[in-house]
Parts: sequence; structure tokens; C-alpha cells
Amino acid sequence: MTQLLLLLIVYAGIVVLRYGEDSLSRYSGNPRLATRSLPSIVFGFFLLTMIFLVFSDDFVHLTKPAFGDIDFPTLPKHYSFPIVFTLDILGAGVLMGITGGSRDSPFSAVLFSLPALSIFLRESPTSFFTYTALTVVMFLFFSLFEHTARAILENPKHNAAFQVVTLGCLALSTLVGYATRPL
Repeated sequence: MTQLLLLLIVYAGIVVLRYGEDSLSRYSGNPRLATRSLPSIVFGFFLLTMIFLVFSDDFVHLTKPAFGDIDFPTLPKHYSFPIVFTLDILGAGVLMGITGGSRDSPFSAVLFSLPALSIFLRESPTSFFTYTALTVVMFLFFSLFEHTARAILENPKHNAAFQVVTLGCLALSTLVGYATRPL
């Protein structure tokens, strides 16, 4: 569920960015190349991560009543979650790099939410610190690129996309943190 909500937050940010780029020109209905490719990149990462989640032993166990004696291949949670979190961090880093780098991307909040979500989802301390280190590497790597600054300044909806994504990540972290709190 967290993965789906994260996708919806990212997609809402993309929609806002594309809306702003569509308003830049009366003559072209096509958004710029950077945002034109975003939905397919995000959807590709989503499908890849969902494969690992759907075949995790926790999820397959939930579907046993529906599928009866059919045995699906399973992946233990201690393998599937690290793969999913790593793919999410890489995907968020790529998304951040395409849309303005560390400083200007409205999707930086997604990258920084992932280590916190790993705590709420009861990942091990080693995994949490690994995700945090990977997040730092992605942030520093994409701070080297400032090639889209002009496009960001020209997009009147950039700030709105930043707000939608950041507040969505805050809401998701709050929701998951509340749902997984110790009683």
C-alpha cells in the first residue's frame, strides 16, 4: 500500500509540472522532454518494485485462500524489502536528477522520505543506515547537475509541484508512522 501511495504522490507532482509546462506555450501541447518521459520511467520502476513485493512471502501468504494449492515462487521479506527500497531510492534519484537536481527538484522529498519509511516498516538498523547512505550518495551525485534550472524558473507550476510532493511525503510518513506505532 505504501508503494502505491508513493506512486500517487509522485504522479501528482508530475501532473502539476506538466500542467505548468503546457501553459508555457500557446503553440505546443507537448510538455518538455524531461517531463514527457517521467510517467513511463516512474511506471517502470513501480512495476519492477511491485514484482518483488507481490512475490514476497508475506504477500503470497495473504493470497493463499484465493489461489488454494497453487504454489507461487516466493522471496523472503529480508530480500524483497531491501531490493524494493534500493529501487525506490534509485528511482527517486533519477527522477530528482531529471527534474532539476538536488537543489531544485520537487521530488527531493521522496528521496528523503524513504529511509524514514524503512524505520516505520520495521527494517533492520543495518538496512536503514544502508538506505540512508544510498540516499546521501544520490543527493550528492545529483547536486552536481544544474542543467534544468532555466526550465524550472520558466515553469509557473514548479513551486506547486514541490508543495504537492513534499506535503504528500509528509502525509505518507505520518500515516505509516501512526499505523505502525507501538501500542
